[in-house]
Amino acid sequence: MPSKVYFINARVEKFDYQYSVEGRLERILEKLNLRKYFAENELVPIKMHLGNPGAHHTIRPNFVRVVVDHLKKIKAKPFVTDSVRIKGYEYLETANRMGYNPMSLDAPVIIADGIFGSDSVKVKAGDLLKELFIPSAIYDASCMMVLSHVKGHIDSSYGGAIKNLAMGCVSAVPRGCKWSEGGRGKMHFQMGELMAWNNDLCTFCAICAHNCPMDAITVEGKSFVVDDDKCWRCGRCVRVCPEGALFVPLSMENFSIALAESTQAVLSTFKPGKVFYINFLFDMQPECDCMSMSDTPVVQDQGILLSDDIVAIDKASLDLITQAKPLPQSKAESLVIKEGLDVFSLLHGKDSKTQIETAEKFGLGTSDYELVNV
Repeated sequence: MPSKVYFINARVEKFDYQYSVEGRLERILEKLNLRKYFAENELVPIKMHLGNPGAHHTIRPNFVRVVVDHLKKIKAKPFVTDSVRIKGYEYLETANRMGYNPMSLDAPVIIADGIFGSDSVKVKAGDLLKELFIPSAIYDASCMMVLSHVKGHIDSSYGGAIKNLAMGCVSAVPRGCKWSEGGRGKMHFQMGELMAWNNDLCTFCAICAHNCPMDAITVEGKSFVVDDDKCWRCGRCVRVCPEGALFVPLSMENFSIALAESTQAVLSTFKPGKVFYINFLFDMQPECDCMSMSDTPVVQDQGILLSDDIVAIDKASLDLITQAKPLPQSKAESLVIKEGLDVFSLLHGKDSKTQIETAEKFGLGTSDYELVNV
């Protein structure tokens, strides 16, 4: 049986609030009966990305407030959260500047794995990752609402709900452990302890150091040094190096397996039917929201998708993107879209569908869906 995916089209043709995207989001949340997923007085983490200094394409706070309000209508107790992406205190300050704070959202905004990013619980993962550390505020919760800003990603090409759980619901460095014992970096660095550095290509511009969230890289004169203990293995330095002097050997197949294993590990901490997903297909830039910049969106806004099936919602999101034309004055404007491929796959040279197909093989959901227009 196909999973239902509800679709709020970004096009609005009537001058009436009830037909606006926000108005329709309110209406569908009312009709969906959130009591099916969340109980009265139940603490509900609203998992989302809280932004990054320099990056402004994130989910609009007014949409998040609609979700908060509807959870409160059923007398649940929501709080907005994410794991540490940059240093915890700075991440909260960034979230506040992005408009994610208790005053605008009417809900607490917290770091899921603590202000130092080390408050987590070890969970068994699959054959590739072995084990991961889940932030305590997610591990201890009995349910979760997942809000995902759809965009591109250097390793998975497409970033949606699967990537949001797989990477955002895992701590970077567990307390008293190395990243390789269960940190998020295990997904990025499957085949090496540290990024490879090519001295002949390096111009010592220090862009890698400027983008390192943990200040683990020092570039002085003709010297390039990485503090192994500080490094989270997030891979941002590799992505931003303009000369290609930094490199991490990464298999797309292994990365997709890692995403599926991590997602499965996260979902194993919840009972079935206790996680709901909302994908926001607005401002779909080529890079992840973790980067220190936001580029021009590569395709037009499509709208909002809602489902309780993580595979179905990402498949529906990618199908909408595949049908969309590249936007002029964007990184994708010169792309010639080939049948079955999307702009993110062509931009990053990796098939976006791989992660979805792998997640389906892991039994995390179905790619067979029914799109219900709202």
